[in-house]
Amino acid sequence: MARHLSIFAALVALAVSSSSLAMDEAAPLDVGLSPLALGHLDASMIALVETGRRSGVVWAVAKNGKLVNHHAAGLRDIENDLPMETDTLFRLYSMTRAVTTVAVMIMHEQGKFDLDDPVSKYIPAFAYTPVLKNRKGDPTDTEPQQSPLTVRHLLTYTSGLGYPFDYDPSLGVGFENTLGPGITIEQGVDFLAKTPLLFQPGKHWYYGFSGDVLGRLVEIWSGQPYDSFLRDGIFAPLGLNDMGFQIADDQWHRLAKVYAPSEGGGLVDATPRAPVINSYRDGDTIFSGGGGLVGTAIDYLRFAQMLLNGGELDGVRILDPETVELLSRNHLTPEQGPLNWYAQGRFTESDPWSRLNGYGWGLSIGVRLDDQAHTIGGGRGEFKWDGLANTTFFIDPENEIVAVAMTQYLGPGQDDLEMALRTSLYGGLLD
Repeated sequence: MARHLSIFAALVALAVSSSSLAMDEAAPLDVGLSPLALGHLDASMIALVETGRRSGVVWAVAKNGKLVNHHAAGLRDIENDLPMETDTLFRLYSMTRAVTTVAVMIMHEQGKFDLDDPVSKYIPAFAYTPVLKNRKGDPTDTEPQQSPLTVRHLLTYTSGLGYPFDYDPSLGVGFENTLGPGITIEQGVDFLAKTPLLFQPGKHWYYGFSGDVLGRLVEIWSGQPYDSFLRDGIFAPLGLNDMGFQIADDQWHRLAKVYAPSEGGGLVDATPRAPVINSYRDGDTIFSGGGGLVGTAIDYLRFAQMLLNGGELDGVRILDPETVELLSRNHLTPEQGPLNWYAQGRFTESDPWSRLNGYGWGLSIGVRLDDQAHTIGGGRGEFKWDGLANTTFFIDPENEIVAVAMTQYLGPGQDDLEMALRTSLYGGLLD
C-alpha cells in the first residue's frame, strides 16, 4: 500500500501541474524563483503524503502576479480511492476571517461606519452586555463595560469574545446556539450579546466569535444576507467561482474528507470530529464570518493576490490601497498580545501557535513584525493566517509572493504544512 501511495502521489503532483487558467503563468526563473526550489516544494508536499502524515495536499504559488506552481498529491477520500485534485474543495475555517475583513472594509469605504463606533449603535443589545470580573471565576460575578465594545475591538480580536470551550458551562454557550446549522448569524449574535464578555474590551487579543459578529454587522450595513454580500461584492467580481458557504449537490464529491492519526498508525476518517459550524449544504442559513467558507486553493490564491496588489485584480478593484495598508499593519500593543497568549498552557512548542512568534495582528489577520525574531521564514510586511483543518496562506509584499497550501487534517504537527511551503520558497529566491 505504501509503495502504491508513493507512486500515486508523485504522478498526481506532476500530472496536474500548473494547468489552471485562473491566473497568468510564468516560468520560475522569469520571476526570480529557482526551479530547484519549486521542485523541492513539490517533493516536500509529496513526502507529507508518502509518510502518512496527510491523505492529500493541494498547493499553489504566485510571484510577481504570475502562477508558478499549482499541484495536488494524494487522496481526498482514502476509503473511496478518490484523488486529491487542484479543484478539490476545502473547509477554510479561520481563513474565512480575512474574507470577512475585506467585506467589513468595503463597508467602511462606503461610509457605513467608523472603526470606533460602538457595536451597540448597530446591535443595541451589546450596550448591556456585562463583563466577567474573572473569566475563570464565578460566572455570575460581572461588571459593566468600562468602555463600549467597538468595531475596532472586533477587528483586532480584543473584543472579549471567546469560543464555547472558553465559557463556564453554566452560561450555556455552545456551537448549536451560536453557529450551528439551522440557525442564522443574527440569532447566534443575539445570543452572544446576552452572554458576558470574557474580559473588558481592548484588554487582550483573544480568539473567538469576533468574525461572526463582524459578518452580522455586514448584513446590517449592507441590507443583504452575508452570503449574498460576499458573492456579489467579492466572489463574483474576482471570479472565485468555488468559494462560498454552500456546495451544490452535484459538486459535493469534490469536498475533501478530514483525517487524523489513528492509534494503530496511518490515518482515520475524522470528518465527524470536525467542528460543525456549517453543513455546507444548499439551503443552510448559518454564514459564519469567522470560519464558515469552503473553497479551492486557486480561488484563495486569487483572493490573496488581490490583497497583494493593493485591493485590485484583473482590472477589478475591491479595496483602495490605503485600506489594504490599514488592515495589514499591526494594531496590537505589546500589552494586548502576543497571539499565542490564548494558547499558553494548551499547546506545546511544537504545535501551530509557536509559528506565530514575532507576529502581531492587523484587522483580523496575522502580521509579521519587522523588529521581532521569527521561527519561520518570511518577508517584510507579510500577513497571513491558517485554518483549523490545516489550511494556510501568506502574502509577502517584499518578495511579491502569495502562497496557499491546503489539506484537511486534525492532529499534531499541523505546522508541517506551512514549514514545507515556506522552507522551499525562501530557500529559492534569486537576487
